[in-house]
Amino acid sequence: MLMVPRLFGTNGIRGVAGTEIDAGLAFRVGSALGTLLPKQRVLIGRDGRLSSPMLLEGVAAGVLARGNDVDDRGLITTPALEFMVKNTPHSAGIMITASHNPPEYNGFKVVDSDGIEIPRAKEEKMELLIHRDRWRASYQPGRRIINEGRIESYFDGLEGQVLVRDAIQSMKIVIDTGNGVAALTTPTLLRRLGARVIGINDVIDGEFPGRNSEPRPENLGALSNIVREEKADLGIAHDGDGDRAIFVDETGIVQPGDRTLALVADELLRNHPRANIVTPINTSMVVSEIAKKRKGNLILTKVGSIEVSRTVVKVGALLGGEENGGIFYAPHHPVRDGTMAAVLVVNAIIRNGRPLSKLLDRLPRFHMVKEKIPCKEEAKDHAINMLRASLKGRISSTLDGIRVDVEGRGWALVRASGTEPLLRLYAEAKTEDQLQEILDEFRPLVLNAVK
Repeated sequence: MLMVPRLFGTNGIRGVAGTEIDAGLAFRVGSALGTLLPKQRVLIGRDGRLSSPMLLEGVAAGVLARGNDVDDRGLITTPALEFMVKNTPHSAGIMITASHNPPEYNGFKVVDSDGIEIPRAKEEKMELLIHRDRWRASYQPGRRIINEGRIESYFDGLEGQVLVRDAIQSMKIVIDTGNGVAALTTPTLLRRLGARVIGINDVIDGEFPGRNSEPRPENLGALSNIVREEKADLGIAHDGDGDRAIFVDETGIVQPGDRTLALVADELLRNHPRANIVTPINTSMVVSEIAKKRKGNLILTKVGSIEVSRTVVKVGALLGGEENGGIFYAPHHPVRDGTMAAVLVVNAIIRNGRPLSKLLDRLPRFHMVKEKIPCKEEAKDHAINMLRASLKGRISSTLDGIRVDVEGRGWALVRASGTEPLLRLYAEAKTEDQLQEILDEFRPLVLNAVK
């Protein structure tokens, strides 16, 4: 196959709207999918970014010009669109979103007929078509159908995973949707189940005026405060397209995504020992400890939701998860779904009759740091190669980036971001002192490699 520049990163195509991501590229993305999957109906949806309506029109034009029908779902979360693709015969999908990136960014997530982002091999075929930019004319353009807001079957699927509906009616839950499209799903679902829901940043606004779209602890101060002030049972924060969820316990503490994943794994493995759990190489040791305790089988992948989803399907896993708040629950749909994650955490609280903080206190505790180190796109490979040379003989894995396990203490991982111009440094250890020792060794190495 002819080699062309990569467009797809870790999670779809992303860039600055109006320059890197424009209507012309949107047309080519839609045309490429229509060419790759002829006669498939293409479901298209968008997040609330200001550039999303323009990009959706470009995608729709490309799909229609190839003779494929368009099922326009309008404003929708990524997991809801993926679920609808899976349950609509002879369909594929394109979601216009840049997920947690700043408001000036946008992009495309391309969904295969099974409701999961297309595998790498199909990404490469689409890239070849996009760069070639020569299209066979269709003598019969496709038809466009508007189905915005029609996701009832998605809600039905979620409600089918709820353990005890009556118990939810006594819960008070604060939900920070970060002005993203999850405002359409999680608050609606939990209110339908009878919970008292307090919403913040729940008006969809593509400029994300309430907070940064990424649900990191430093962005969730308001949510923590309101959980404490309202004496709520739980706080939930989503990213821009609703496929991730970070949880705040009843004391107002923002809990890391790894620990939530470990809690869900612990709950599920109780009833399904020896089940497969899939997680990327940058996930905390707490997940591996829980899998070991419950006799589960932990399978590591590269970083990226596509890698996790495809592996969950390949090995028949029960659960997948990421350190950033992504939960993939196969009995519903093996994709990252923030609203499904909310159901699973609420189920755990109800099943145990204990608050979230107490449930998480039962888990092993490790100390982790995740840092972003700016690095130009064209310098990423050189920096990683420099690190590989300097750490020769100590590297324990090159599955994704460079990982070094420090015996008896913890580990460090350096990998190039697939969505932003930076390197990511992860480090974890059993104690804070050991973590600092690992950081003191590896941070200067990364900074030197970037320079």
